[in-house]
Amino acid sequence: MNKFSYIEYRNIITLVKQNLPIMDFSEVNDEVNAFCVLRHDIEFSIDRALEMARIEHDDLGVHSTYTVQLRNNTYNALSQKNIEAIQEIESMGHYIGLHQNPPQMSDDELVDYITKDIETLEHYYGFSVDRFAFHRCGSNPGILERYVEVPDKINCYAKEFFHYFSGDNPEEIRVHYLADSNHDWKYGHPFNIDYWDLPQKMQLLTHPYSWTEEGYENISNFTKLIRERNEELLMDMNTETKTFPKELLI
Repeated sequence: MNKFSYIEYRNIITLVKQNLPIMDFSEVNDEVNAFCVLRHDIEFSIDRALEMARIEHDDLGVHSTYTVQLRNNTYNALSQKNIEAIQEIESMGHYIGLHQNPPQMSDDELVDYITKDIETLEHYYGFSVDRFAFHRCGSNPGILERYVEVPDKINCYAKEFFHYFSGDNPEEIRVHYLADSNHDWKYGHPFNIDYWDLPQKMQLLTHPYSWTEEGYENISNFTKLIRERNEELLMDMNTETKTFPKELLI
């Protein structure tokens, strides 16, 4: 079985479902003692996010959170094509959130920054966006440990879903966090952990750009992803102008 293939992802979710109830962030409260919340941060490809959303809906029967970057140079979250893709993801019962890498600012400024970006997504997507997650937190030290609160919005890094610590692992972790960041399971692969020895609370984060039908290692995956995005760019340029050289089309 190839790593980062859709077959592997199906097997991961099947394993998690056998050990923990998969729930939405909004369903977690003080009375819930066991859960797994699923989150997907969309970094480079909304097309791949849509494919993963279909697999979860059609094959796995689970609902996840998909967070979208509004300020991203690699895709336009507000193009008509991507608006329709996000609307399709939401129509399947998945949840849409804001994925944001804010500059350093006060908490009051940050709340306003997040709120305005969410309002922009809501305006163009046509539905409520009730959650957010930070991106590339290493560029904004301390943002996770502050557990930023935005009125009426869910912070996917809130204390209920995430346990921040620095240095050595604490003796007790409230919520176990597994993530495939940078095409690597540096906090442990879902296949290789003992669910009974962990806290019965988990957040599982994946990045749809890493996952394909075939499954690729990092370099091969980026090579394939660049080819996909180049094809989309060429088709868009060809559509926008009659003078686009046809010989450049792949």
